[in-house]
Amino acid sequence: MTKELTPLERLQLMIPGYRGYKTKDLIRQDDFLIRSSVKNKLELTLNKIAEVEAQIASSSPFSPELKKLETLASKIRTVIGDVASAQGGGADVYSRWKVTVEALDEIVKNDLEMVTVAEEVYNSLSSGKVEDVSLKIDQLKKIISKRQQLFFPPEYR
Repeated sequence: MTKELTPLERLQLMIPGYRGYKTKDLIRQDDFLIRSSVKNKLELTLNKIAEVEAQIASSSPFSPELKKLETLASKIRTVIGDVASAQGGGADVYSRWKVTVEALDEIVKNDLEMVTVAEEVYNSLSSGKVEDVSLKIDQLKKIISKRQQLFFPPEYR
């Protein structure tokens, strides 16, 4: 009899060192791990885009696909910047507001969605589905925005 894994257990399998949001310090550490994982996956995607661009440019240097790929790379760089500069794990927020167990559960679900979509971005590009990448990046932006709000009390979101 197999048991479905919880979002927390799935994140623990996907990101080495992730333990879940237990205490103030662990919230910061786990937030850093989540954001680093997403950032790394997006950086791998940028590297893959560079490889694809090089292949296209070698055979057709004026291909319109190059402009599409560069626009996509720009969107990814923006998301990487957003992830890297986001306030870490409610660093100051946690000391001002109590983060409830329910809120932590919602943050874990959101983190799982963020990590999963970041992987989907890379996998879509790797399998040649360039048109899907832009939609997934837009989806990732929404998830990141929602995630930042989750560290604040509902009345301040």
